[in-house]
Amino acid sequence: MKEIISDKKEAIYKASIKLLYANGFQSTPMSLVAKEAGVAAGTIYLHFKNKDDMLNKLYLQIKEEYRNSLMKDYSDSMPVKDAFELVFRNSINFMFQNRDEFSVMEQFKNSPFIRQETVEEGLKIFEPVLKLIDRAKKEKIIRDLPNSVIYALFFAPAGEIAKVHLRQGTKLIDKEIQLTFQGCWDALKN
Repeated sequence: MKEIISDKKEAIYKASIKLLYANGFQSTPMSLVAKEAGVAAGTIYLHFKNKDDMLNKLYLQIKEEYRNSLMKDYSDSMPVKDAFELVFRNSINFMFQNRDEFSVMEQFKNSPFIRQETVEEGLKIFEPVLKLIDRAKKEKIIRDLPNSVIYALFFAPAGEIAKVHLRQGTKLIDKEIQLTFQGCWDALKN
């Protein structure tokens, strides 16, 4: 029995995530999303112009949820290394607690459906993370690398270690998280 969701837009969002996770972008028509969400097909078009619009808005919504998760319990007064470790651990927690969203987020990385302006808007969502990176650079705690390199050295390993355990259905132990974080930190620190 399907969970009753009073907000139709939220129902469409949840159905989209579920179906995109299970079927991918190409095999998830709007009619299937409507059926899964328990709404009339026309209802989707009250919220989204078309599938492309829905995917781009979904991308931004997942990015906002991810950012909120990353910054949970963060304070500007934290020492930089502690803040980076918190963000790293929060990133992994998001991936495990939101497996479907994480999988869809991974699909979006190489998707031709996401418009460049949506990618740019998605980067703006990460402003709190950028502020932390800028602070760390200004205080000369991390190397003055391009942000794209910092993302690759910091967030990519978190995603990879999570994907291995999610795929295998194994528990990620704290020791592995600590070792992975330390490797990332060692690559960044000044």
